[in-house]
Amino acid sequence: MNPQEFSGGVNPMKAEEWIKSLEAIFEYLHFNDNERVSCAIFMLTTDARTWWESARVTVDVPTLTWVKFKEIFYNKYFTADVKARKIQDFLELKQNGMSVGEYVRRFEQGCRFVPFIAEDENLKKNRFLTGLNPRVRSMVRMSAANTFPEMVDKALLADEDQKEISKEIQQKRQTFKSGTSSSGPLRRALPRNFNRS
Repeated sequence: MNPQEFSGGVNPMKAEEWIKSLEAIFEYLHFNDNERVSCAIFMLTTDARTWWESARVTVDVPTLTWVKFKEIFYNKYFTADVKARKIQDFLELKQNGMSVGEYVRRFEQGCRFVPFIAEDENLKKNRFLTGLNPRVRSMVRMSAANTFPEMVDKALLADEDQKEISKEIQQKRQTFKSGTSSSGPLRRALPRNFNRS
């Protein structure tokens, strides 16, 4: 367990990832609130340390809870404008040219910013389906998937099937092209009694 330092910056995802990595360590080590806050403060460096030195005058550090520390931290590094943009990005998320795996990754990241969808299984499933490409979406709808994890599994399988089908079609096209270029156009066999006139 080696927690990383946080130096600040303008990337809100970096701030979010830092908090999440600390929380994983805190859970594993069974840290209480005071230990969590102390460790997080200790890991702040450069710009983040400077920010904390001015922010600490507004709080009672000995009684500061982890939840309150995160609230102060997020107000600095994860502004309301950034949250609004992340929510909008999530609500407009579409698979388009992404693989299903990449779409799932972005969908799950976005769920953190829209808890009312993430915590409601039906809303979450519907939002996930809405963003999938039509072919994958139809295959998932036709499956027996009832839960969100089952839908993800079916979508990943459907994506793999689509890739295999596309590859097979591409191979057949190549075979057809090489057949027409080396021996001239392919002619369909006509019945003997077929009259061309």
